[in-house]
Amino acid sequence: MIFQFNSKNWERVIFFILSILCGLLDYLICDFVAWVNHLPLFCDTIFIMALSFLAGPWWGVLAGFFYHLIDFALNRTLELGHLFILCHFLAALTAGYYKKWFVTQTDSNARLFIKLVILSIVMCLVMSVSGGIIGYVLSNIEAYKAASSQTDFLTFLWQNKFESKLVLQIAVRIPVNIADRFICVFAAWGVYWLGRKSIRHFDQTQ
Repeated sequence: MIFQFNSKNWERVIFFILSILCGLLDYLICDFVAWVNHLPLFCDTIFIMALSFLAGPWWGVLAGFFYHLIDFALNRTLELGHLFILCHFLAALTAGYYKKWFVTQTDSNARLFIKLVILSIVMCLVMSVSGGIIGYVLSNIEAYKAASSQTDFLTFLWQNKFESKLVLQIAVRIPVNIADRFICVFAAWGVYWLGRKSIRHFDQTQ
């Protein structure tokens, strides 16, 4: 681990606080990018993935939980759309375990860049498939009222091109997630790199 605290419990407290902060920051970024400015992006997992890179995948999962808990607390409604929490969990797990298994400290900048590109593509598929499955389930629930989303326009254009409603739900997410995942993965790595550098500087001054 990067953190060099005497107490393991103190380390967990720091990670717990970071998970709340990361969930809040991703909620605010998504709200600003997707809903205030109506951009065809999500940008809702930058800090969740950064925490997964830094502390491990399950701390990222906790940040994803706090993302939706904050949304619930602010809007005072528990909607079916909160099922998309599974996408945040998968983003955290994919990013955290990918770094653990495939990224090493000896990677050159070029090698690291290629690995992050691969992660972005993997994340695009993971988020498109999981989001598509959840979207398909919700589309068959009469009580679910979908808000205007990043995929509405493509759904309208492509609805007659796919016989399967499930395939349509997955397909319309891929063009959005291609750009979104590249932005989120590289931004998350940048946040992780800055955080790691700051922590090492702090450890050296102690």
